[in-house]
Amino acid sequence: MVGLAHDTDSRDSGAAAGEVTLALVGPQLRERVLELAPHPFQRTWSGVPADTLGPAERDPRQHPVAILLDGGPVGFFVLHGGVSAGRFVRPHSEFLVRAFFVDATLQHRGIGSRALALMPAFARSLDPTLTRLVLTVNDVNEVAQHAYLRAGFRDTGERYQRPGAGPQFVLDLPV
Repeated sequence: MVGLAHDTDSRDSGAAAGEVTLALVGPQLRERVLELAPHPFQRTWSGVPADTLGPAERDPRQHPVAILLDGGPVGFFVLHGGVSAGRFVRPHSEFLVRAFFVDATLQHRGIGSRALALMPAFARSLDPTLTRLVLTVNDVNEVAQHAYLRAGFRDTGERYQRPGAGPQFVLDLPV
């Protein structure tokens, strides 16, 4: 299991105590990851693992990643490289971050921020040539926008109209 860790304790304001790590989703995590979901109103933005995990497992350029709290899955995202990642990423040395969420029961406790802090090094462990992470975020999802910007992502100025999900800001993070 490839993983990186970030510790915190319960003295952090509103933070979930425990160690946050990232790990590739394999057989040992798969079923538990499939049980995770964001709030219903967030599903348009991130989907649920049942929508994205299977396709990611079948494509060698996609890496499904579990966000773990003390070893148990509490969130999910996909690092997607190659031509199939879309127009905002180069086919080599860049990943599109897709489907990022923390389970609805554990949001607003700093887990997502800690996972974002771990993401560049984790992604680079999967592709040592990595130079940039890219993601899109809905223009009305202000909480996610602020989290990504605090994590070092920057607005590229590009916009994307995602079918069924509305206008998206395109953000990137050099690594």
